[in-house]
Amino acid sequence: MKFLVIWWWTNENAKEVTTRFSKWKQKGKWKTLYPISTMVGRNKAFMVSENDDIAEVQKDIAHWADICTFDLIPIMDSIDAIRISLSP
Repeated sequence: MKFLVIWWWTNENAKEVTTRFSKWKQKGKWKTLYPISTMVGRNKAFMVSENDDIAEVQKDIAHWADICTFDLIPIMDSIDAIRISLSP
């Protein structure tokens, strides 16, 4: 399954987020489909991942929960959504 992973942080945590990210190594077994990208001037970042078990992404999120808030949104390719919606 694919997930849009969005996270954000406060101005007070911005320095710690940058420091921790520079040392971060992936813990869970998941594939990056769209690389981690920062929304300039918004204290937000996002990525698209693919995995069989959301718990794999949560292994990494646990390390950040003290300074970031996360939203994990299941997503699918639009063509797949159309097929599903048109199937009997």
